[in-house]
Amino acid sequence: MSDFYGVKIQQSRPIVDAIRAAVAAKRRPVAARERVYASEISACDRRITFALLGCGPDEIRADSPSALMGDAIHAHLEALLAGAFPGRIETEVRVVGDAVSGRIDALLRENDGTLTVIDIKTVGAREWALRSKVEEYVDQISVYAALVGATTGIVLLVNRDTGEMDELRFDVDYARAEALFDKARRLQKQAQDGLVAEATAWGTEACRWCPYRRRCEGLDKTRSLVYTNSGWNNQQ
Repeated sequence: MSDFYGVKIQQSRPIVDAIRAAVAAKRRPVAARERVYASEISACDRRITFALLGCGPDEIRADSPSALMGDAIHAHLEALLAGAFPGRIETEVRVVGDAVSGRIDALLRENDGTLTVIDIKTVGAREWALRSKVEEYVDQISVYAALVGATTGIVLLVNRDTGEMDELRFDVDYARAEALFDKARRLQKQAQDGLVAEATAWGTEACRWCPYRRRCEGLDKTRSLVYTNSGWNNQQ
């Protein structure tokens, strides 16, 4: 028992514990994979090859209210889009290329028959103001668009703290997408050869929040390294 402003309450949290158990059950086991996810296409080269090789993160990320809110907002907006454009929109579209895979939040067929890729991004107040990740979002959507032949991309930005929405529309640059495909193929090949790439984002803000930061910290950042089960010290 615990005291809350003079009221005795139980310390156990069956609702919170049940939610956490449900979230944990949904987590995919860490395993090697063949393709780069479109959502990580702009990330550090080393981070991507760690993921392709099936390396576990430094620590399992705990569930958070903001992440759960983001999932709920995604599901709600996807349903609203399907209702707003009946017969013209498909949600949760799975796409697979030779080196890239992903899931498009919504694919809209415009009145003229062209396709538009819509990706929903839920952000906090800081990112809403800074828009520091917009280029990453454009990269992700450009890859999606090239895979399905879309001509337009839309970042549907949602401030999860206030409910504000903004629509950032752009024409798809296929040359940009092809450069990203080349990156994915290069890193795919390195992982297939048992290598982790150089740490291209070392020292940046992205590096600070990388799930493999501690694993990478003591390694040479400037070259690719041979992966072995016992260590990462052999250099290529």
